[in-house]
Amino acid sequence: MSGTTLVNFRLDQETKRSMEGVCHDLGMSMTTAFTLFAKKVDRERRIPFDVSLDGTPSPSVAQPVTIATNHADPAVIVEDVVRVFGEGATERRALDGASLTVRRGEFVAIMGPSGSGKSTLLHILGGVDSATSGRVVVDGMDLSTLGSNALALYRRHTVGLVYQFHNLVPFLSARDNIELPVRFDGSRPDPATITELLELLDIADCEKSMPSELSGGQQQRVAIARALVSRPAVILADEPTGSLDRANGEKVVELLRRARERFGTTVVLVTHDEGVAAAADRVVRISDGRVVCGEE
Repeated sequence: MSGTTLVNFRLDQETKRSMEGVCHDLGMSMTTAFTLFAKKVDRERRIPFDVSLDGTPSPSVAQPVTIATNHADPAVIVEDVVRVFGEGATERRALDGASLTVRRGEFVAIMGPSGSGKSTLLHILGGVDSATSGRVVVDGMDLSTLGSNALALYRRHTVGLVYQFHNLVPFLSARDNIELPVRFDGSRPDPATITELLELLDIADCEKSMPSELSGGQQQRVAIARALVSRPAVILADEPTGSLDRANGEKVVELLRRARERFGTTVVLVTHDEGVAAAADRVVRISDGRVVCGEE
């Protein structure tokens, strides 16, 4: 392209892992994501340039598509869900007839030993994995009826995903990381919404900081703010305090409760920590792929 400077982002392994994680969760290809980053830097540096991955020009960002908000109650319905990995002699049933109902606005903690199926269940609820059989309904949507594009939109609008490892994009500021789901839709973030989240999660003083300049607790709060920016019906948190010390872990759980109270968001949290689980409205226990305690 005449008059255009070509810029290649070179990724170390940690950056690549974070990028792949956030792009997968938000239903966006790496190439399209880099196109958006290119546009952002273009505006800020006031120089034209393009971004390519593996020598392939980046396509235009697709026009945003919306997915209906249902606000159905209960927020989550899981009926006789089975998830099988492998086949024949290597077959393993991570879930074996799990059933669970979560009311709208409820904060539920899921506990169980390693390998019990709790994270598999959360991944199915998040649309990043699918059930082998059974029925999963979130916010009135039967996930088995959604194609890949609809599932990407579902992850971007209906659920917010939070993990033990924060999946922040290391070359974007805290505020830019929070705005990612909105920008992936091709929309302009509402400054009032971003400010509200920064204040709610006690990170207003570090909005311009890069992830490497933040503590683990601050990075997790940025990840929670990113999960909340699209006002999802359900927050799905997989061991969100697992990499934090006790004080920061308690702070993160308190902030999830605060977000639930402020926005009416349903929270489903997987944890191995009894102290974390005690902050929930209800504790559900899973063993050998089945809910054995806490189902209503």
